[in-house]
Amino acid sequence: MPTMRLTSLQGQLAEIAAKSTRQLDLKAQKAAHAKSLLFEPKVAASQSFDAVYLVCYEGFRDLCALDHRFTPFARTLFSEQSKVEDRTQMTKAENQELDSVLEAFIALVGPRLLLKPAEKALEWLVRRFRVHEHNTQCLVLTYLPYHNTPQFLSLLSILPSSPPPALRFLFSYITPPKNPPRQTIVYTAAHTPAFFNALQNHVVKVLQAGYQNPPLLSFWSGITTQAIDATLESSLSGRKGVQDQRMDEILLRILPVLNECLKSSTAQEAVLGSYMIIIILATKGAFEDKVLDSLMEAVVLSQEEETMESSLMCLAIVAEERSQAHLPASVVKRVLKTPDLYRKLQSLADKCRVGRLTLGCALGALHRLSYATNSTEFQLFFQNAMDPHLLDDSQVEISLSSLLRLLRKIVPGSTQHRELLDLIAKLTESSPVSAKLQTMLHARKAVFESLGVVLSPLVDTSETSDDNTDEDMADAERAPAHINSQTQISLPDISESSFLDTVPPKSLDEATSAFEQAVIQGDQLSHFLSRPALRRDEGFQGTLFPSFMIRLWCGPNSNRVRLAALRATTSLVEEVDSTVDFQVLIPYLLYALSDPSSDVRRAAATCTVTLAENTKAMTDWPGIHIWGSSDLYGANTSKVCLLAPEQTAKFFASVLVPILEECAMDSEYAITSIRTLLQGTQISKDKSAKGLKSTERSLYLAFLSSHVAVTPLLRLRLRILPLFESSENSFVNIRFNTLFPLVRNWCSLTSSDTRITCNLEKLDVSDVDRAHLNVLVPRDSESASLLRNILQGKFNEGRMDLQGAAFDRLNTIWLSLRSEDRLSLAQCLLDLALKEKHTNKLDEVRKERSLETLRDIELGTNILTAFIESVPATTRMPEGPPATKRRKTSRSEMARVELQSPHETAVVLRRLTLVLELVQGSNPSNHPALFKSLFAILGELQQLKQQSGSNLAYLQSLVLDSLSPIVDKLKNKDPAEYRSSVRADLLIDCIRHSTNHQVQNAALLLIGSLASWVPELVLHNLMPIFTFIGSSLVRQDDGYSAHVVDQTISQVVPQLAASLKTKSRDFLTGVADLLLSFTAAFEHIPQPRRLKLFSELARTLGPEDSLYAIIALLVDRYPSGTSGRKLITQLLKQFDPMATLQTFKGYLALVIEAASPKPKISNTLFGLNEKKPSQVEDALTNLISSLADLAVDGALRSHIVQAFVKRADSAEARSVFAEILEATIQLSKKVVGKPGLYQSCSRVLANCLDLLPTLDLIKSAELLLRNADHQVQIAAIKSVEVRAGKVSQNEQTSVSAILSFLPAIRVVLQKSQDIDVKITSVSCTDRIVERFGKKDPPAVAAIAQTIASPHSLASGDDRLRILSLLCLASIVPVVEGDEAISLLPIVLPKAFQYLEESIDRKNDGLHNAVFALLSDIVEHLAFMFSGEYMSRALELSHRSALSQLSEACDQDRLQFYRTIARCVGAKEIFTSLGTTLPHALGEGYKAFHEHLELLLLAIENHDKSTVIRASPALFSLLLRAFDLRQAINQIHNEDAYSEGTLDRLEDSLVEAVISMTLKLNDATFRPFFVQLVKWADPLSIERISHGIARSVTFFKFMTAFFDRFKSIVTSYASYIVKPASLLLEHLVTYGDEHGLRQPLLGALQKSFQYDQDGFWQAPSHYGTILHPLLKQLTISATAEITNDIIPAITELATASSSFSNHREINAILLKYMRAEETQTRLATVMCEQSLTKRLGEEWLGLLPEMLPFISELREDDDEIVERETQRWILMVEEVLGEGLEDMLQ
Repeated sequence: MPTMRLTSLQGQLAEIAAKSTRQLDLKAQKAAHAKSLLFEPKVAASQSFDAVYLVCYEGFRDLCALDHRFTPFARTLFSEQSKVEDRTQMTKAENQELDSVLEAFIALVGPRLLLKPAEKALEWLVRRFRVHEHNTQCLVLTYLPYHNTPQFLSLLSILPSSPPPALRFLFSYITPPKNPPRQTIVYTAAHTPAFFNALQNHVVKVLQAGYQNPPLLSFWSGITTQAIDATLESSLSGRKGVQDQRMDEILLRILPVLNECLKSSTAQEAVLGSYMIIIILATKGAFEDKVLDSLMEAVVLSQEEETMESSLMCLAIVAEERSQAHLPASVVKRVLKTPDLYRKLQSLADKCRVGRLTLGCALGALHRLSYATNSTEFQLFFQNAMDPHLLDDSQVEISLSSLLRLLRKIVPGSTQHRELLDLIAKLTESSPVSAKLQTMLHARKAVFESLGVVLSPLVDTSETSDDNTDEDMADAERAPAHINSQTQISLPDISESSFLDTVPPKSLDEATSAFEQAVIQGDQLSHFLSRPALRRDEGFQGTLFPSFMIRLWCGPNSNRVRLAALRATTSLVEEVDSTVDFQVLIPYLLYALSDPSSDVRRAAATCTVTLAENTKAMTDWPGIHIWGSSDLYGANTSKVCLLAPEQTAKFFASVLVPILEECAMDSEYAITSIRTLLQGTQISKDKSAKGLKSTERSLYLAFLSSHVAVTPLLRLRLRILPLFESSENSFVNIRFNTLFPLVRNWCSLTSSDTRITCNLEKLDVSDVDRAHLNVLVPRDSESASLLRNILQGKFNEGRMDLQGAAFDRLNTIWLSLRSEDRLSLAQCLLDLALKEKHTNKLDEVRKERSLETLRDIELGTNILTAFIESVPATTRMPEGPPATKRRKTSRSEMARVELQSPHETAVVLRRLTLVLELVQGSNPSNHPALFKSLFAILGELQQLKQQSGSNLAYLQSLVLDSLSPIVDKLKNKDPAEYRSSVRADLLIDCIRHSTNHQVQNAALLLIGSLASWVPELVLHNLMPIFTFIGSSLVRQDDGYSAHVVDQTISQVVPQLAASLKTKSRDFLTGVADLLLSFTAAFEHIPQPRRLKLFSELARTLGPEDSLYAIIALLVDRYPSGTSGRKLITQLLKQFDPMATLQTFKGYLALVIEAASPKPKISNTLFGLNEKKPSQVEDALTNLISSLADLAVDGALRSHIVQAFVKRADSAEARSVFAEILEATIQLSKKVVGKPGLYQSCSRVLANCLDLLPTLDLIKSAELLLRNADHQVQIAAIKSVEVRAGKVSQNEQTSVSAILSFLPAIRVVLQKSQDIDVKITSVSCTDRIVERFGKKDPPAVAAIAQTIASPHSLASGDDRLRILSLLCLASIVPVVEGDEAISLLPIVLPKAFQYLEESIDRKNDGLHNAVFALLSDIVEHLAFMFSGEYMSRALELSHRSALSQLSEACDQDRLQFYRTIARCVGAKEIFTSLGTTLPHALGEGYKAFHEHLELLLLAIENHDKSTVIRASPALFSLLLRAFDLRQAINQIHNEDAYSEGTLDRLEDSLVEAVISMTLKLNDATFRPFFVQLVKWADPLSIERISHGIARSVTFFKFMTAFFDRFKSIVTSYASYIVKPASLLLEHLVTYGDEHGLRQPLLGALQKSFQYDQDGFWQAPSHYGTILHPLLKQLTISATAEITNDIIPAITELATASSSFSNHREINAILLKYMRAEETQTRLATVMCEQSLTKRLGEEWLGLLPEMLPFISELREDDDEIVERETQRWILMVEEVLGEGLEDMLQ
């Protein structure tokens, strides 16, 4: 029991340990952190999460650029917060939520796993979120489609040692990591349900998420198809119940996945994969029709245009497995809707059987014919479906029977019945099934005739089928006697003794045609075979008949012919006794046993059995005759190697007979099994078959090969030759003595001979060539030699197909060739590829194929070495680099190389180019032995460059690209062996003197690799490298150049830094050249690459040692560039906030050192010793100012603040900050005598203070204010001002601290005498009050008194005045009440004084500041803005308008007016406006216009009741305003107002009065209107001219009044009728001096126009106005008559629409027609035109009275009057519709 307890306890502890996160096990934590997809474990373990995040976030950004769907993950997985997330500290719910986000990202990134950005992004998921531990299954399934890639190996290296159950098959592949083969995955999917289900669920999740992952879907479909196939195969064993259970399990596992995949219309790969799976299920599984029906329904629902063909194929295959002919209705309905279905089925029939699908669709179309009204498309499909290519005979019979059955069911006479009769008629007329349908109809003739079917007479036809079945041939010789015999088949004259003679028989073609005809007819075959010409009666005593049969079954004939020939031969053998040896037939029987047709193979097997039975008894008979041994092949028969009779019998019994059954099923079995048997490596599968002895195998091989060599049948040769494709010893002699000569002879034939030979047997020449060359086996040197001769063209030159076949054969057997043969063939190919002279096209093809083959085959190290050694060497270079003295002249020594001819150099270069290309294409990392040779080649290129006159950049890049992977491979080896071959000077030469970027990049990468392998050989050459990088490489705008620079920095710079530190040299001085090179190239570096490049440089050198120097160099070199400043900010943000503070500190130390009397490091970096003193000072100023600018950068400030806020212990940060302030003060003391530098230092101090939190800043600023230095005070106050503008209102602590600073400012204002200090103080106060003043009004009120005092507002400096005014403007809204009231007596007088001064001195700033203050006072203290203040403000505003200040001043003044109109009472405004009205008039148009605008604004901004209460003051103001013309006339300045300005002023006044009218009621307005009429009446005024001037303005108002209010105010016209008539009389008598007529007539016209109450029909009104109005026609002003008078008369006639009134008007007009004045007559005629046009027939009722006058006017003395009269007559005629000519006679 104690032992059991201990064991149980141990088990529990083990379980706890397995689940533990090991938070206290630092070693385990480090090991877990070292798991990485990108980095080696040692490197990964040393990385911080910040460093990893930078690398991974870059990849994530690239992914976002590729696909915007990654962007949302920036807020979760790749946010800054993610760096501190630890899932071990999360709750279960939080982890589940995190898992869903992680798996969503993994699914989305799946298709891009092989891209570098995806690898970087997944690295973050591995390092930060441990997805390989917590989300193992999702991660592995996403990677699984790439199971054979290096990326999958990386994944395996980080997986936990015990993977989840579904992934247990990976256990053996994790340690050490190796790629699992595909068959393992398939086997696991077939036999491990957990893995199968996991894969299916993963695919479903990806599809449901809407992500497209073609690699995953392709992998899934392939694996699932193979797995289901294997599962179904294994499910077919066992009892029926067990099988059914297994089938159901398979369906339950796969059907949900198929449903989901088929619904994914956007994932075409998923749909096609589902089709594959369904096909496997249908063909391999034994499912009921209902299961198959559901599969078909799912398939048709997934149909899209892109997958139409595949879905139809799937449906066709599933339909073939169904037992019922009728398909599901939903399937038929959907399929019949397929466009051009018949054509698609036709095309599909060539790929699979479509009969069942076509039959189902045809039956479905018939069903729709029974009820559809428009069935044309169904008829057409059924008719087309009766195609024998689609349906077999039984299916056609089913379709036609269903058609006739439906015809009997349909009601006769119906539409469907007629359509069925039409369909039957079309089928019987012309279709492949017409005869069959006729037969079926005649079988029940009476029934169908009664249904309306018209039957034609039945014709007896004898159909001949092309299909050669066993039954047809069995009855060929026993044809029924009643069949009519055809014409006697003729045979040619046959003079040959054998049809297998090597001389082609002349009668063969005709005899073959005759035999084929006899076979087709059937009844003639027996008779044909017995024809004497064929000599069948001779049997096997002669050779003609059997050789003819051999020709037939071995020739390019139909299946039926070949079958008949074999059966005829079998019959003949049966008739022969056993004295004949049939060994000669063996090769030809092998040919037949390999025939593609199974019927032919079965017939051959029958013949073989017959021959075997015959030969079994052959040994018992004496005098055995070997048939064909004397004359079968003519003269070449003697070359045949014959067998002994017992050997023949044994071949039949032991070799052929045992394999006949397999041969009948597989056409390839005969050759492969016999070859195996003859090799002696395996005995036949048949137990009765005995093994052959070595001598027997040799005899049989010789026998068969001799027949192959002499037979004239090329087809036989091609089929038997594969027997000899073996490298066994027993085949060697046969191949050498028989087959190679055969191949040589064939290769020696001309192109025409081979073409003729192949055409005779209908073979393709290229196929024949390949068959012959397949005899050449890889492990045979003679084969290699023969192949080489063919490649070199030593046989017939015109055989292009032969050349292609030879190259193909070489590609096939290359890897199996012996090493020495591969070397010789490779050298041959190289020579062919470099051949210069091409005599024909074949040479060009040979060269191209040689090049192609060299690039395709695998070249070993020995071959590549031989290739390199085959290049003629220019000079042999010594081992190792040259001595120092030699190196100085090495480039000049190149000129001493012995020169070759240009042609020889070109030849060398061509060979070298090809060799180097082959080396590069052969994965150089697998051939490290080439290292020394390639460096030697690189050296020889220097000499070749001189000889060729070219830079040979391509060759250099080839060498360098090949060396780099070799060096990477050799890094793990001891470099001692290779050290002597490294030539760093050659690489430097490539970098410095090559103009090709690719060469330079490759050389840099190689140097980087060498630096990490053999640093001591590279470091002394570094400076030229960095000079080149700075001057050239970093300026390139391509990604590869950036990669090269990054690699060089990451590999070379650390070695340099380590070397400097080891040698105890000054680090900054040592890397100065490096830093100068990079910073000098800054402006040429493409902008996207700058940040990454400099951050990598600083990180590699160490930010604490180099970052401040980099920033200082950038500032010094690019003092005015914004891009440099932007980069500096971004660069500092790349590092820890503490690193930024340390950078500031180092930067200041560097500047201090530069300002010292004897700078050292600064001289190196900034070149101060080469500059003049003024230039040095400028440089220092720039450095200090730039630091000040950096300190105020918002982004950088937020970054630095983290050092104080987010750190638990900010003591270090405060310490460093103190050192920065001390350094700044120290620097200030050094440059105290230089104002520019000193001021810059003050800025640095202030801006650095701004970096502090607000509370600390305020305290520091208060301390600095005690400093007597004005600049320090200014800097301190400005820092507070800036901070006040940034602090949020919600930061209560910061706001309180800022407000507490106001008393300190008050003290400064009271004590300081420096204007700049006061200006800064007031500006800071303004900012504080504006933002936070309402939070502490007493403090604001206290400082307000100081600002309003002589210390600030009363200053003589305009800048301080302006700021004080603006500050007071900000204070007024804050300190409302008694404190504000007490300020006004002090502030307003000064404000008015400053406003007056600003107008006189045209000081816009002061002017606008005063108005800003006045606006705020009016807005918040309107009750204190008394009439005196108002009047004074308005008068100054008038002066401002007159002074022509800037537009901004006008806007501020108008804003002041708007504030008055909105905030001050109406009565006060109207009173002040009335008081200041004369002043406004006196200041000119602009002032008075703004005065009236203020009046309008005041009226609009107050409600009706307020306006009514203030109406007395308003009316008084308006009466004075209406007299503006008289007031203006009294002004002595005649230029102040023009007629145009007067009109605009009157328009403004009228607009104000109209606005007022809208606010008044009739009871208030009418008295004012009456008063206004009397006031404007000229008769009531002593001076008539004064009254007329008033009337002008008054009637302009009346015009707008009547136009705005229309008929509502028509009654008001009663007040103006009499005054208007008197004025009209006055205007006629005395003229219009003041322009009164136009407004007067305009007012009357508007009154006439809107009279809807008959006001102007009243005689008192009408009569009063009529005569004065018509009298206006007598004036001489034509324009006024046309524009004003005639329209007014017309409107009056329209308003007084009565016949009597019209007659009265007409009487006056007729009188004027006879006036003496021409102008009067003309005006009257034009008035008549207007009246005629407006009133029409109503006016023309007075025509009889007008006719005499019209007649007179037609003959008027004035032509114009006559013309206008004629126009009037035309108008009258147009209205009346008849002419006036008769009336006027």
